[in-house]
Amino acid sequence: VEWAKGRFGCRCAMALWITLIPTLLALVFPVIPLYLGHLEPPGILLSNFMAERATYQSFFIVCFGIPMVVGTFLLAEVGRHLSDHGVRRSAINAFLTLVVVACGTGLLTLLAFNFEDKSDKDSLESRLHTWIHITGTMVYFAGAGFGGLIYTKLTAALIRCGHLTWPVTCAYLMLVAECYLIGLGVCIVVLGHWRTYMYLDGTDPLLDFSFLTEPVAKPCGKSE
Repeated sequence: VEWAKGRFGCRCAMALWITLIPTLLALVFPVIPLYLGHLEPPGILLSNFMAERATYQSFFIVCFGIPMVVGTFLLAEVGRHLSDHGVRRSAINAFLTLVVVACGTGLLTLLAFNFEDKSDKDSLESRLHTWIHITGTMVYFAGAGFGGLIYTKLTAALIRCGHLTWPVTCAYLMLVAECYLIGLGVCIVVLGHWRTYMYLDGTDPLLDFSFLTEPVAKPCGKSE
């Protein structure tokens, strides 16, 4: 059986410790600021948490940015494996392009340009940060939607409409929906391909230093 060759190797470790766990920590982190009273409805979306304090911003940059980079690499590894087993390369390239161009640039943009301090919210700089952050958010979720049909689900759309109409009442529902959908996307990347990572680690390990001890193959001489 092919899957019997699988083992827990570098790809599995990267998926678990660098991609899944940091993202899940970021998604449960809002409980702490809410408990401490740092934010109140309706301003309790993840964007509001990032803008509240510099420490919060740094925490989300690390816990969202690094998993995005590592997750993209892992998806490229899965794409290479699927291409070797008959999946059309054009479909894999289109998916990876959406992940890198839309999700990657959108996420880095929204992490870099946070909402400004409340005392300075009417300045031109603050408005610029807000609009760039919103644009990055739209690009990120649009890429996720086209790549995996994650953020386009009807439930999230209805909750978002309710949040715009009744911001205080639907604030917590919107926060839960936001965290759930981001967590779902990361779980698909990690858990949805777990057996593939194990198989690749068993058959083609990333950290294989046998080339340091193996003799170098001599080039074949020209035939006379």
